[in-house]
Amino acid sequence: MLCVRQFNQHVFKLEQEEYVREKINWTFIEFSDNQPCIDVIEGKLGVMALLDEESRLPAGTDQSFLQKLNNQLAKPQNAKVFKKPRFGNSAFTIAHYALDVTYEVEGFLEKNRDTVPDEHMALLQATKNTFLKEVLDAAFAATKPTDAPPPSPTVSDSASTGNRRASVIPDPGRQSLMSSATGGGTGPKRPGGVVKKPTQASIFKASLVSLMETLNVTNVHYIRCIKPNEQKRAWEFTPQQVLGQLRACGVLETIRISCAGYPSRWTYEEFAER
Repeated sequence: MLCVRQFNQHVFKLEQEEYVREKINWTFIEFSDNQPCIDVIEGKLGVMALLDEESRLPAGTDQSFLQKLNNQLAKPQNAKVFKKPRFGNSAFTIAHYALDVTYEVEGFLEKNRDTVPDEHMALLQATKNTFLKEVLDAAFAATKPTDAPPPSPTVSDSASTGNRRASVIPDPGRQSLMSSATGGGTGPKRPGGVVKKPTQASIFKASLVSLMETLNVTNVHYIRCIKPNEQKRAWEFTPQQVLGQLRACGVLETIRISCAGYPSRWTYEEFAER
């Protein structure tokens, strides 16, 4: 989902914004944007934040988590993304980029709390295996809090160099990852203070942030994998299924903007030399 947003950011948004800045006569090409879906899932009061909040409450339950979701997200501005099923009160539906997915909340909190015990982490840290120690050191280094402020979630594009950066997902719980194992923190602990153990949701978000930061400093090439048929059989082609995937991936809009746009990039110096 985030890779889809990254793709939209580079291929559609930044591309067409550059044409506008350069005052090129351009007709804006519409595309399906999954940003509202990402906001519902990863927003300040989104699904993952509410799941973490409920998971840290001793009396938290799956039903109370669902109630919070309905209270916070079942609003007119989210009507196209977050939906309550017509029947039953144990599920919620999110309109993803390709289709609607209904999630049963039973077991959500239990799975989110299922983290590695402190004793296991201490045992792993005491390992003498060189490979395992390198893996753990790299994991702890990647999640260690720093004094530098987090990158602001803005989008910028340098017209002179052609470098592009997509927005970085703000993650208030990111620094808590591995804190129980490393004793991490930005200052001395208060007497009687309790270190919050990372949840599966916070670990997942931290890995996504790391992935997006890596993508933002690289020249990304996108590969779309299309299933020719539901059974994944060789030499069988289902036209409607393939067309649906192409539409969901934004391939048709990509073809249109590639045909109408200006894919070649020259600096002013290169152009002058020609």
